[in-house]
Amino acid sequence: MNNGFVDLRSSELSSENFWPSFTDIMTVVVMIFLLTSVVLMVRNWELIDQLRKSIIAEQHASEVIRSTSKENETLEEQLAQAQSEISMLRMQLMHANEQHSQLVDTLNARDQQILIILTEKQQLESSLESAKQNIVSLQKNSEKQDKELSRLTIQLEETNNKLGNANKQLVILQQEKAMQTQQLTSLKDDYSSLKVKYDKLIRPARTAKGKYVVTVDYQHIKGKTLIRFKDAGDKKYTTVSKKALHKKLAELKKAHPKKLYIKIVIPEKSGLTYNEAWSFMKDLLDKYDYYYQ
Repeated sequence: MNNGFVDLRSSELSSENFWPSFTDIMTVVVMIFLLTSVVLMVRNWELIDQLRKSIIAEQHASEVIRSTSKENETLEEQLAQAQSEISMLRMQLMHANEQHSQLVDTLNARDQQILIILTEKQQLESSLESAKQNIVSLQKNSEKQDKELSRLTIQLEETNNKLGNANKQLVILQQEKAMQTQQLTSLKDDYSSLKVKYDKLIRPARTAKGKYVVTVDYQHIKGKTLIRFKDAGDKKYTTVSKKALHKKLAELKKAHPKKLYIKIVIPEKSGLTYNEAWSFMKDLLDKYDYYYQ
């Protein structure tokens, strides 16, 4: 025995002292093994619990992403539909504004004609009054002035005829002005109705849902035509020529014969007339858009 411990290497150690000591050592080893196993099992259990929570969180995040993607797709379809409807209604407003301007110009021209005729009427009335005064003066003179009286009488008749024609023309112009005023009133009513439709954004049968949507922006900037194109999935516009645009749309129509939806955007300050905007839009839609095929 050395310092209270049994020396197992000693040849003097008997079997009675060896086995109890060996059993104690093995017991300590087994306890250490069991404690280590318990610690590892607890640690593994914690790791398994963390892994399960991570998997659940990942599944929840996937569901959120999937739901967000569907909402974004629906919003994009609604935005494309709204922009297309705004472009159509904006063109109708442009047409109504042009008609309104033409009618106003026509009414102004009629007013000028009426003023001219009224001036001529006043001049003729003055001439008639002067002729009447001359007739009265000539009647007081001798027979030598009969010829002059006859001439003035003829002139008076001609003046009366001209005055009658002027009155007839004045009546006709006033009637035309009344008709133009009625048309202007009707146009204003149509303009107000169109403005209401523009604000409400009436939904037509044509829809971008489930379609291959491409966007074409058309406008005039400083007298030059600007055409920009954005394909489905693109985030930015690309400036193209009219020839390149038709070539690209023809390829997309061939690739998506029944699903090509062309969204044409006419900016508010496009610099276009109604006829220019309508001709451009009608040409593209008739040739390539699924709805007009």
